[in-house]
Amino acid sequence: MKIILKLLINFTTKSLKNNKIFSLSSGIRKVLTFTFVLSIIITGLFSCKKTPSQIGAQLLPDSTMQVYFTDTLAVQTYSLPLDSVRSDEKGTFFVGSIKDPVFGTTNAGFYAQFQQSVTHDNFGTNPKLDSLVLQLLFSSNFGDTNAVLRMHVYELQQDIYLDSTYYSNKTVPVYPTDYANINFVANPHTKIVVGGKDTLTRVVRFNLSNLNTALGDKLLQTDTAALDSNAIFIKYFKGLYLKTDQVTSGGALPSFSSYTPSTALILYYHNDSTDSLHYTYYLNNTSATINQYQHVFSDGNSAFNKQIVQKDTLLGEVNYYTQGLAGVKTIIKFPDIKKLARLGLVGINEAKLILPGAEPQPLFGAPYKMSLIKILTDTSFQTLVDEAEGANYFGGAYKVSTNSYEFRITHYIQSLLKDTTKVQKGLILYIGNGVVNPKRFVFNGPKPVSDTLAKTKLEILYTKIN
Repeated sequence: MKIILKLLINFTTKSLKNNKIFSLSSGIRKVLTFTFVLSIIITGLFSCKKTPSQIGAQLLPDSTMQVYFTDTLAVQTYSLPLDSVRSDEKGTFFVGSIKDPVFGTTNAGFYAQFQQSVTHDNFGTNPKLDSLVLQLLFSSNFGDTNAVLRMHVYELQQDIYLDSTYYSNKTVPVYPTDYANINFVANPHTKIVVGGKDTLTRVVRFNLSNLNTALGDKLLQTDTAALDSNAIFIKYFKGLYLKTDQVTSGGALPSFSSYTPSTALILYYHNDSTDSLHYTYYLNNTSATINQYQHVFSDGNSAFNKQIVQKDTLLGEVNYYTQGLAGVKTIIKFPDIKKLARLGLVGINEAKLILPGAEPQPLFGAPYKMSLIKILTDTSFQTLVDEAEGANYFGGAYKVSTNSYEFRITHYIQSLLKDTTKVQKGLILYIGNGVVNPKRFVFNGPKPVSDTLAKTKLEILYTKIN
């Protein structure tokens, strides 16, 4: 046993000396893990008085490798509003408003360019409008499924383009006429009866001709050139803007599916020869669309407001936040990393970032996954090398049992040790796929309100060479 351990340690020591400070590869990590486990067994048998921070340090009389553990290096956390995110052509969109007791109010709107289902010559002789109906297929709902929202629908005044890039704070000019002004319940399980016989599920419908028939009449009066070409038609009818009134309490953010026959603009009409006709306009993968998000952070609670709006970053030591739909991100830094560098030649066996939740039951459920990236400059970012090790290694998924998230950032911490004179830009924590994820999460910081609460910390297992 002593010979095997000596060979393992000598091998690892040579690697450390050859590479100076380095990030352990998968193979070397396995060797160190094996060595570490065996050291625990030997230590338990022959030296029960060893301190936990020096397990394996004197395993052999001539050993030059010592394995240590620490979770006391400082972690700095604070939250900021996210910049706008790219939000065009996402396949899912939100229209609604919700007031969160912590995060304040979020409003979501949608710009959409409808395409003709088929090109055709005309609507027959003397076509007359019966109704114009906007139908939306529910995808899900974030918030109160009994919340009543008031829908407003406007015609776009300006073109939007499929090959252009749009962000979540984009505003497109619209004509002033509101074709909806209709209440609806944000419940994806809604069932409605159409025409007295057909029952539709998971859809909501808005009659856009009750208040004003101008838009329906415009579509019926489309000239032959536009009817024969979608490229010409979308210049004639540029699309719709959907939004709801901002709520003062409660509310919801229902989401809808874009690229489905169940989301459509349906023109019901008749002509001199036929009654009960209809023509459908769809959203498809050639339709330009934009998800629009607006956050009123000042409606949040006092601690959130002071940190996010008034930029009191010190409050991030107690709690910090993430929010989807271009809401909130968190900056994470490790100011004590120089203390580890002062120890001399150090190799990081494992560095695990522990991020515990502050709410025992996260409102409307915890986000499935968090993302973590490296800041290069104020406007450029980089995927962490650790993420290339795979999701099972890197982490980021919500752990129900501990109400927390964990990331292994071994390579990143090792990179900080290579040159401690560099200014540490830090990491950004945000909700995965946040452009279409409305969830939010409150974390306990490194110094939570009570010592009994789980706190944010960095757990490091490292090797020191004498």
